[in-house]
Amino acid sequence: MRRLVLLLVLLLTAGQASGKALDWHGTVDTEMWAGQGVTLYGSGVATVNDSSGSAHLSTLRIAGGISGSGTVPVTDPLVTGQVKSVLGSNMNLLTGTITGISGGPPLGQAALPLQGFMRVCIFSTGCIYNLPLNLTEPTGNGGISGVGIGGLLTLGGNGSIRISLENAPWTIATVTGLNQTVKGAFVTLSRGGFVHGAASGTSSTAADSGVIQLISPSQVTTSGVQGNSTKVINFNTLTLHFIPEPGLLLLIASGVVGVALIGRSRMKR
Repeated sequence: MRRLVLLLVLLLTAGQASGKALDWHGTVDTEMWAGQGVTLYGSGVATVNDSSGSAHLSTLRIAGGISGSGTVPVTDPLVTGQVKSVLGSNMNLLTGTITGISGGPPLGQAALPLQGFMRVCIFSTGCIYNLPLNLTEPTGNGGISGVGIGGLLTLGGNGSIRISLENAPWTIATVTGLNQTVKGAFVTLSRGGFVHGAASGTSSTAADSGVIQLISPSQVTTSGVQGNSTKVINFNTLTLHFIPEPGLLLLIASGVVGVALIGRSRMKR
């Protein structure tokens, strides 16, 4: 009996240690105006820790898996002007790698872009008149900048209306940004990320039931739109839940049933 239990434990441990390709389901929340935002849903497979055997999450690579569109109505009286809503269209989380998550160096080289458009809808929520702002753009040297990576994006730099996004990479740290009211006052808002495993410990995040939440802020500045606030903070939140593979669940169930049957057989003897 003891040998069978030990064998089952070894099989489960080996399955988790070598299974560095983890299934996940998750969301990307694009939040503007303190709670109003768009939530995108998806799932996929992540490669963690460069296929090492550790459950301490330090490297995360995903190949997309989250996409969608949504509209953010601007209903807050402190920021409502001629901008009536913001439409996120054709938004896709692209392939990328994040390093130094927990127990590693800072996330200075994080590269996991959120592609698509944010359309600033003027005069009506139907978005008939809008200003499309690309969430990612080429840098000119073979790379890209934008939401989830970092860098400055602008729209209408040569016209009367100008919109800019000052982006920052994904991080688990607490980040802050500014919302400016129509009367010119500034409100500071903050959001934070985290990592934890099944028992809420950071050392088991890269295993089944681990959770990671990353924040990528974008400070939006507008000018030339009469009556609208000039600064709005946009918090992008990526949340991933690692889930057991069907094969691992079957192995667990089979092992438990086997142990129960053998124990029952010995009791009858």
